[in-house]
Amino acid sequence: MKSVRKILAVLLVLTLAAVPMTCASAEGTEKVLNIATFSGAGDLDPAGIAIDMWTEYCKMCVDPLIRFDADGNVVYEAAESYEVSEDSLTWTFHLRENGKWSDGSPVTAADFINTIQRALNPDNGMSIYASVLYPIVGAQEARSGEGSLEDVAAVALDDHTLQFTLKAPCTYFTSLLTVGPFYPSKAGLATLEDPSWWKNPETSLGNGAYYLTEYADGDHYFLKKNPNYWNADAVNIDTVNVYLIYDQQALLAAYQTGEVDVATGLPDYIGEAYAGSDELFIWNMLTSKFILPNLSVAPLDDVRVREAIALGLNREEICAVIGADYIPSTSYVAEFMMSNASSEYFSKEREPLFTEDVAKAQELLAEAGFPGGEGFPTLTYTYPNSDKDALLAQAIQAQLKQNLGISIELNGVEDQVYSSTRADGTYDLIRHSWTADFNDPINYLDLYTSYSGGNYNGVNSPEYDALIEASNETTDQNERNDLLHQAERLLVGENFYVIPVTTQVYICLWNPRLTNVSINEKGEPMYRCADLTE
Repeated sequence: MKSVRKILAVLLVLTLAAVPMTCASAEGTEKVLNIATFSGAGDLDPAGIAIDMWTEYCKMCVDPLIRFDADGNVVYEAAESYEVSEDSLTWTFHLRENGKWSDGSPVTAADFINTIQRALNPDNGMSIYASVLYPIVGAQEARSGEGSLEDVAAVALDDHTLQFTLKAPCTYFTSLLTVGPFYPSKAGLATLEDPSWWKNPETSLGNGAYYLTEYADGDHYFLKKNPNYWNADAVNIDTVNVYLIYDQQALLAAYQTGEVDVATGLPDYIGEAYAGSDELFIWNMLTSKFILPNLSVAPLDDVRVREAIALGLNREEICAVIGADYIPSTSYVAEFMMSNASSEYFSKEREPLFTEDVAKAQELLAEAGFPGGEGFPTLTYTYPNSDKDALLAQAIQAQLKQNLGISIELNGVEDQVYSSTRADGTYDLIRHSWTADFNDPINYLDLYTSYSGGNYNGVNSPEYDALIEASNETTDQNERNDLLHQAERLLVGENFYVIPVTTQVYICLWNPRLTNVSINEKGEPMYRCADLTE
């Protein structure tokens, strides 16, 4: 295996000629950390498309009010304290007096309001996470255009005091604070009038450990240590260079030739090749991949057909085809999502939502009028046209034919077409995926309320809505947890509105010289206080 890796490195090294070598970390020289990542989707605006690229960038450059460590404990960042009113409706946060942006200007409550108002502005078509603000009085109305931004109950009481008033108690409000729209952006510099402000180092300031010095679309962004960071003494590395490499073999070659110190999103065989090595890091992703049946398309409008599809798949065999970075799952809420009421994974607190059973699946299909698949119409399965998703599609197609006698056509499309097809509902079956934005099962389950913008297949269950609404109203975490389990069982184990297939792990390699990497509550590495040793 080592010789194979060396060959790949030689073949692909020319692709990476533009990547500078890591500087030595001898005393008196600059410490440079080079990171290569597989995904550059999204942007660097917390009020914009705050997905993959933002998720990595903000952990280094932008401090939220609070965050959580690997054990779920609150870590104070831009805020130094907060209090909650007795009725749980008013949340008041006190900012650090020594919080500063990378240009030396103070971080103020107005900078948090700046992001919130830009995210809620109806003219901001890029604000994909505005809904996390909806627990705040007036937020949903402002976003829809039915209310005013001035009526949103997120206010700066003074430069260092930020207050939110909620419509109802929200037990997971602190978790929402870790999502983009609750992060600060410099008032007066980050504006809707300049949609590219986040690409420009002069306007894209950081209040975290690092700040942006260079950005190149689809290629890289470079960071420098922020001398004005309130915790600058804990920051050991001077420069962080992040490269976006979309070919997994080139990504691997960059690491193996020493061009980069960290490579994330590597091929699945790397887990086996580096097993036992201190270079290997496997991140248990909060990601679920599932089949979404269009409930308005016959015969998918029959629960027996949906259940037959769910029970007729062998997920172990599917994952064996896709690769070791995919894990079989019958859970919609990601397998590695922690419970909000115990130290267990949420999925391990209950019995399986369903059990694979080809014989029962065949019986259900016969009951629905399609014995052995006879007379079943040819449905189309739409998926984003990537190597892994193509393998997943082919495995599903083969198993449905073999186990149920069902024929499905495969429709691999580009990402933009995939997204519009899913949103428009112009599909029969579609591969869907969800990665948690914050560490709470509600982040998955509220997507399928009848009023959710993420409800792409037309779920309309008053009983389900009532369970989600009851879970939001209670302040008892044990009761809330039970309600969320009931909701998932109704969604998946009884009605099969969602058909889970896999969860994922993210395979990474890093230089053994890299030390002091912390892990957050989602299992993601945090490099802000990392070091490169001799």
